[in-house]
Amino acid sequence: MFTDISCCGSLGGLGLTLLASWMAVSNAVAVPGATTNDTTATSMIQPGVSDAMGATPGLSAGTICCDAAYVVFGSKKVYFPSSAQYVSQQSGADGYFSAQEQQVVPACRLTPASTIDVQAAVLLMSTLNCQFAVRSGGHMGWAGAANIQGGVTIDMSNINQISVSQDHTLTSIGPGARWGDLYTQLDAMGLSVVGGRVSDVGVGGLIVGGGNSFFAPRYGFACDNVLNYQIVLSNGQLVSANAKQNPDLYKALKGGGNNLGIVTRFDLFTFPQGKLWGGEVIYPATPAGLTTQLQTLADFSHASGRGVDDNAAVIFAYIFTANGPTYIANTYTYSKAVVNPAILQNFTSIQPQLQSTLRTTNLTDLTNEAGAGTPNGNREIFATVTVQVDASLFNDLMALAQTNFEPLYKLAAWRGNVVIQPIPKSITSKMFKNGGNSLGIGGSSVDLAWFDCTMSWNNTSDDAAVLAAAQSLFSGASNLARSRGLHSDYIYMNYALKQTDPIAGYGAANQNAIRAASKKYDPRQVWQNQVPGGFKLYRPPGAVTCC
Repeated sequence: MFTDISCCGSLGGLGLTLLASWMAVSNAVAVPGATTNDTTATSMIQPGVSDAMGATPGLSAGTICCDAAYVVFGSKKVYFPSSAQYVSQQSGADGYFSAQEQQVVPACRLTPASTIDVQAAVLLMSTLNCQFAVRSGGHMGWAGAANIQGGVTIDMSNINQISVSQDHTLTSIGPGARWGDLYTQLDAMGLSVVGGRVSDVGVGGLIVGGGNSFFAPRYGFACDNVLNYQIVLSNGQLVSANAKQNPDLYKALKGGGNNLGIVTRFDLFTFPQGKLWGGEVIYPATPAGLTTQLQTLADFSHASGRGVDDNAAVIFAYIFTANGPTYIANTYTYSKAVVNPAILQNFTSIQPQLQSTLRTTNLTDLTNEAGAGTPNGNREIFATVTVQVDASLFNDLMALAQTNFEPLYKLAAWRGNVVIQPIPKSITSKMFKNGGNSLGIGGSSVDLAWFDCTMSWNNTSDDAAVLAAAQSLFSGASNLARSRGLHSDYIYMNYALKQTDPIAGYGAANQNAIRAASKKYDPRQVWQNQVPGGFKLYRPPGAVTCC
């Protein structure tokens, strides 16, 4: 079913075998001013073309790489800052989630349209020693996570194919698709996959970071349900990674982030799925109500961990605004069309309720609702720490959040959400299937939870204050949990603060295994040295490490 495709020549040249193959299926556009009879890559590259196309002045290394990309791919796939497509991918309809990422200015954006385009792009970047970034959906908050100042950003938005196997057990999807695109198609077929909970999030980044899901108590994380990765390595080679082919790479990709290559296709386990029941319930933020909510959350987590009902998932959110704690907004999901199931009734019976959207609906509708309150374009920060489930600790973490947030209430358009997401044994027990993952929490003997925070605000001048508050909160949260023997080293990559080291949190054995896979499949360490975004396998000397 899955095949390796070896190609692309050696890194000693520009991979003429691959480029010839690409030329056979694409329309290469010559750089204006280049002669039509040039036959070598070096004679085709015309320094300064990208300046004429609107590149930012002074970015010589980036513009040379963009000139080369323009020669190979042409104006329909390489966009410069003066183009409408570039603007759209940066900050328009197809733009990044956070203002910080929108304000990073690559010398050009390269948008491949096929797997062979991706192979050519990677080989070109590797050979010319270009600094580059890779973007799937662009939903991380910090600047440079999936964008690059003065380099080349490879935008995977057009690698967004969706294909369901004839027997409905496998769905193949490109990394540039959004979860909402996939769910719209699968809902109509009575099918689903283990994937993201916000419709506009990209497929690629969520899966390689682990990927929590409404279906996680039934099946584990998204990465646990990938049967095969089709991935482009740093030498342009396209290989499959699954339980039988390249199994070390397969496991490393389950949590390894962008450290191993560019995944061009995920083959996902697919299962029958009808309507679900769920939605959001908003409660007032009273001290007594908060205590009741957190005890109920702990009780639910332990019940789920015991296997009482693996159809239910809960996300608790304590919302802060300029007025301080403002309300509690919980998301409840039950993966069957059962109204008010018993395992959730301790929550749904809590009164008063200011608003409820609980209903029987499909996954597309639920994930659209989850993303409705988080528009693109604000300044954003995420942070997370993992703790054991304990109601008393949860209460003290909320108090710690309030203390750290108080100086921020005065900031323009500031908002803070403190979130607890149970990761009970019903989830972690599913992490050994299909060869296991690299996250280090599979088979946990205790019920875990993520203590998360997201903050949004308007002004760049407030960045330092917000970051200081986040670091203080999460250093304090980690220390508090450690002092009670309730701390876990695991850090969920997709919510991680830039100053943290998620891969170290997987444990030494998993960290070393991912590093070994990196050295084996990327011997020149392109993904470590030429792709600065994401969480790397080795922290830079002198880098600030928090929490």
